[in-house]
Amino acid sequence: MSVLNLKFTDAKRPLVSETRRKTGREVVLEGIQHQIGLLNDSSYKVERTRYAKDAEGNYTRKAVAAPPKPWWWTAGDGTHMVQIKYGSSTVVELEPGKPTIIAGKTNKDVITVLTQVVDAVKAGKLDAQIEAAKGKAKRGKTAE
Repeated sequence: MSVLNLKFTDAKRPLVSETRRKTGREVVLEGIQHQIGLLNDSSYKVERTRYAKDAEGNYTRKAVAAPPKPWWWTAGDGTHMVQIKYGSSTVVELEPGKPTIIAGKTNKDVITVLTQVVDAVKAGKLDAQIEAAKGKAKRGKTAE
């Protein structure tokens, strides 16, 4: 029993790195927004921070703008195919064993598909698939 008339808990203050970390939903939604931006404007670029060694061997931080890698491609029959990704490489399988979505013949069809996926992600319908992709991404990083 406490001498002071206060409420106590065993909660710990979160680290700054934990509070900055994006949720799985945020990572996927941000990626989809970049894809839609690239579909609407072929000169679309994303600014990222890169670290490079200078002449003295010190690492310097600089902002680099580069276009995102497209998540879609055109099949032999002219149909656009799309894969939703977690980050830059891990594919989110929306249907087990079927990671690719058949979008249609035009870029507008791809945007329509991506918009539908955004709605599903925001509604929480794809949380299990995103968590599975997040787990695969983490395993990939530890294997290096």
